[in-house]
Amino acid sequence: MPWNDNQGGGQGPWGSGGGNNNGQNPWGQRPNGGGGGGGDQPPDLDEVVRQMQDSLGRMFGGKGGGAGGDGKKGGGVFSFGLIVLVLIGVWFASSGWYQVGPNENGVVLRFGEYSRTTQPGLHFKLPSPLETVMLPEVTTTQSMTIGTGPEGQMLTRDENIVDINFAVQWRVDLSYADGVRDYLFNVRDPEGTVRAVSESAMREVIGTSDLQFIITDGRGEVSRSTRELVQETLTEYQAGIQILQINLQTAQPPADVIDAFRAVDAAEQEADQAVNEATAYSNSVIPVAQGNAARLLQEAQAYRDSVIAEAQGDADRFTALYEEYARAPDVTRQRMYLETMEQVLERSDLLLLDGEAGALPYLPLDRLGQNRTRGGNQ
Repeated sequence: MPWNDNQGGGQGPWGSGGGNNNGQNPWGQRPNGGGGGGGDQPPDLDEVVRQMQDSLGRMFGGKGGGAGGDGKKGGGVFSFGLIVLVLIGVWFASSGWYQVGPNENGVVLRFGEYSRTTQPGLHFKLPSPLETVMLPEVTTTQSMTIGTGPEGQMLTRDENIVDINFAVQWRVDLSYADGVRDYLFNVRDPEGTVRAVSESAMREVIGTSDLQFIITDGRGEVSRSTRELVQETLTEYQAGIQILQINLQTAQPPADVIDAFRAVDAAEQEADQAVNEATAYSNSVIPVAQGNAARLLQEAQAYRDSVIAEAQGDADRFTALYEEYARAPDVTRQRMYLETMEQVLERSDLLLLDGEAGALPYLPLDRLGQNRTRGGNQ
């Protein structure tokens, strides 16, 4: 029916005005009109805000409207405080525990400043943002190769250019307590620092060595000297980095002259081979010559001893003969004659001829020549 039906008592859609519903709306509530004739308007927004403020005030312990305000105050404060404590506990527990892996160390920062270093395992810290944790890998060996471009060309002490390529292996220095802290905070770019220091140290070592030494026998010494120099520099920087090994992989002249150097190396190898062969030959010949010389020397000494002994015997025999001759000259002379004839005739052939037998005398001239030759040899 129309809003202004005479039988409706001038009521609006909310039942305001006179009538049996006592001016209440369909929800059984009286509208908060601004006067006697304003009962047909919607609820005031300011009134709704005020009611919400009253409710919050009662929850936080303030004065609220109505008789039940004091009864609700204690329950609201307790519920809110319990919720806050639960939230704080969850936040504290979720952000306080952290796990450090087997290859890691935990570096705890308190308000952004270094606090402590923890080992692998489960640990507790103050919740973020009071304390934060960094988990760097400290046992992993890292490597890099230097010298793959123009950076590999270096000048030697004898003013030659050599192409160098070497590998560097390094990790976080755990030999002292603050190694991890120094690694994280003293060097902004650890890998770049290792590369720059290694290249600089290699140039210094190459600059104090000759080219022939570098490309032949000096690779090990160059690598060792470079590693020591790099480690000394990083320790001075307090970089927290340990150099494990530097391996000189390539050391050769530039490509434009490498053929000439290879020819020189081949000639040197041939010369070394010839020297080795000559040494081996001398080692085989010299002992034989020394043995022959020793044998000849021994034979000469034996001959000398025999000659001396024979001469000494002849001298002794002559002395004894002289003594006998001095005592009996005739007898001694006769005996010497007989002994001499005995020695002469025992080496000669004896031919007997009888002149009365009428035989023709035969003179063996050929036998006489043979006897003369044989007697001369003796």
